[in-house]
Amino acid sequence: MLRRILAWIAALAVGLLLGSASAWAALTVGVSGFSSHYGAWSLNRAAGSTAADPYTRAIIARYGLLALSSREALYFNLDRDERGQPLSESCVYDLSGRDLATRWWSITLYASDSYLVRNDDHAASIDSSHVGAGDDGLWHARVSSVQGNTVNWLSSRTARRGFSLTLRVYNPQRDFTPSEDSLPRLTTVSCAGAL
Repeated sequence: MLRRILAWIAALAVGLLLGSASAWAALTVGVSGFSSHYGAWSLNRAAGSTAADPYTRAIIARYGLLALSSREALYFNLDRDERGQPLSESCVYDLSGRDLATRWWSITLYASDSYLVRNDDHAASIDSSHVGAGDDGLWHARVSSVQGNTVNWLSSRTARRGFSLTLRVYNPQRDFTPSEDSLPRLTTVSCAGAL
């Protein structure tokens, strides 16, 4: 009888440990079975869907996202540069892209706590109504802690412990096909200190 009770206690403890570990991984690392990757960008197709698994629902609840259905909006996230390094406030990045087959899009910079960076630069996002393509057909934006001489700027100043970018694509057209080539490209221009 005592062995059976101890076996039940051990099974319960293992279950609690594994459940807690999987919940922690989902909320901190973003583990989900519905993620797709397009270069450095990732897309969770279950966000805003009735098919969302418990992990996706927990992530959405934790970060306070209002996820619309995929017919209304797609949410792409980027938290690493072209070399796979975490995005850093000490670096200057060039973000460039072409017009997307969508009604409207925006890119917002979030601190590591998933909130807007706390500074008074008023440069938390850019969108399709304010960026224009140059002669090469690309629009460009600077992602850094200082604006420099650029018009389109996402401020990473005071984004300690890294940051991420979220691309929201609203009302994607039928011919919108996400790919590494169609989504905006982030390129490291320079970084303070050794990498």
